[in-house]
Amino acid sequence: MINLLAFIFVFSILVFFHEFGHFISAKLSGVRVLKFAFGMGPKILSFNRNETEYMICLVPMGGFVKIAGEIGQLDSEVLAEEKIPENQRFDRKPFWTRIFIIIFGPIMNIIISLLIISLVLFINGVPTISNSIYSVIKDGPAEEAGFMAGDIIIAIDSIEIKGYQNISEIINKNIDKNIKITIERNEEILDLYVTPQYDEDYNRGMIGIEFEVIVQKINLFTALGKGIITTKNIIKLIFSNTLEMITGKVPLEIAGPLGIAQMSGEAAKLGWLNLLYFTAILSIFIGLFNLLPIPALDGGHIIILTIEKLRGRPLEAEKMNFIYLIGLSIIVFIFIFATYKDIARIIFQK
Repeated sequence: MINLLAFIFVFSILVFFHEFGHFISAKLSGVRVLKFAFGMGPKILSFNRNETEYMICLVPMGGFVKIAGEIGQLDSEVLAEEKIPENQRFDRKPFWTRIFIIIFGPIMNIIISLLIISLVLFINGVPTISNSIYSVIKDGPAEEAGFMAGDIIIAIDSIEIKGYQNISEIINKNIDKNIKITIERNEEILDLYVTPQYDEDYNRGMIGIEFEVIVQKINLFTALGKGIITTKNIIKLIFSNTLEMITGKVPLEIAGPLGIAQMSGEAAKLGWLNLLYFTAILSIFIGLFNLLPIPALDGGHIIILTIEKLRGRPLEAEKMNFIYLIGLSIIVFIFIFATYKDIARIIFQK
């Protein structure tokens, strides 16, 4: 039950805000939005405002938006919309306006991820490694030199230390060299001498100490700044991991609905903030995935519009149908493969 509820929550955020991106960009561009819905299936509540029908549907998962003249419409839908003024139709808007409406769905996924991450950082605070020694590894260089838990490193070779990173970098640069580390212990200043040793596991010089991690509360503006950096790093990590999977450096791993439900449930068990953070990461991935040049995805729509721009005329209905058939086939294959990986992962874990 936890997995199911968590999955509904995560899926709703991913899809609803993606569709909201298309909705708001269409409104800003003067394109008529015919329907905007939260949920799927039969509608249970609706109202009309500014020529748009707003709906709440029975199944509380995701949502959808329908705009006049959108790509991939059926002939009957096109005929039903013939009375809509051309300046309010998606297919009559300039090239870059249509690109803006399409791409703003994935962009909204990134924006909502940034806001969620910033919120989590604001509420949770930011873990920061201090200059205070939390523990000394037994029989390591630091223990032999006389370091103790609770010591605060204030200088190395008479150079004032401003942060943990300085300590790590200086120690790594002085492998097999005797260095003087100035510490504060019970309000007393002491000089201790230690020789960093190369550690094969970490591939760097170390002296055998662990630093205390403290959680610092931050304001909203700082949280937003750190949220931007974190979002950027997640995007870079997704790109690098995808490239490594494509080149075969790491095994191909992909999660489908079952895997997402399972991971959502695990995140929910750790607390609602962990579930929010997981949702943010997944939203970034979904936003980037939608930009892939696959027909039926936003990236595919952009490719189709670009081809039509270069041709100077729309693609014929037969070609469009064939292109969408290919796109849907690719998506179905990815879905089946992801589901297979999910099932295999569940069986293997058991």
